[in-house]
Amino acid sequence: MAESRYVMVGIVCLTLLLGGCVAGPGHKLHYTLKEDPKARPIQSAALLPVDVEVSELSLGGSMEEVPEWSEKAEDNVRQAMLFVRDPANKQVFSRQVDTSSLNPVEQKQLEEHLKLFNVVASNALWTGLPVNGSWNFKQAHFDYTIGDGLSFLKDKYDIDAGLIVVGEDVISSSGRKTAAVVGAVFGVGIQMGHTILIGGLVDFKTGDILWLNHVVQTGAIDLRETDDAKSFALSLMSGFPGLPDQTSQLASNENEDDG
Repeated sequence: MAESRYVMVGIVCLTLLLGGCVAGPGHKLHYTLKEDPKARPIQSAALLPVDVEVSELSLGGSMEEVPEWSEKAEDNVRQAMLFVRDPANKQVFSRQVDTSSLNPVEQKQLEEHLKLFNVVASNALWTGLPVNGSWNFKQAHFDYTIGDGLSFLKDKYDIDAGLIVVGEDVISSSGRKTAAVVGAVFGVGIQMGHTILIGGLVDFKTGDILWLNHVVQTGAIDLRETDDAKSFALSLMSGFPGLPDQTSQLASNENEDDG
């Protein structure tokens, strides 16, 4: 899944960064939820496998993934998503889809649809950029879907929807950070690292993407750090159906072991 995730995150992130749209969140809702918030009754949702790649940006500008960093970031983001609470202080996602419990056919089906999500979500975010004015109507009538191929998860686990989270974290090397400081003295700008998370809630019955959001930031975020992962996860969840912006929160430390 890493290759398609890289394509999605890379294209969207570079477009946002180069277009001067480094921001977030700017969530999108399926048009049926805009017309009637109760039109898609989702009683339960699970967290699907998180896919985050962490790379080091060298002094010369080359990027190389550091698998240990990626594993740490994925674990931090996964735990952060499980810490998100609703206004009643209940976990929004108390369950995860454990791929080890799936048979080979189901595992392949899940992997294929996660790849498909990457393509569809990338297109959805791209059409929403200001430079793509002729496609902006898709934001008002947001109707993206990945098909009903994950409906077996609804039957297998008795859950209605799943949250897919993908991301990329590019960490500047110490040499590049030093060069940036020196360059600033002489008025020379050096591109630093960036962090992006993209999340989407998929209705297992129909495959419709009910909610889609992204957050992007340059330099300051490090998903290898627990607190950074938590704060970024909270930003990503802004506008999540049933989780009002003003009351969304992460579990406090004393509650982290409850779920």
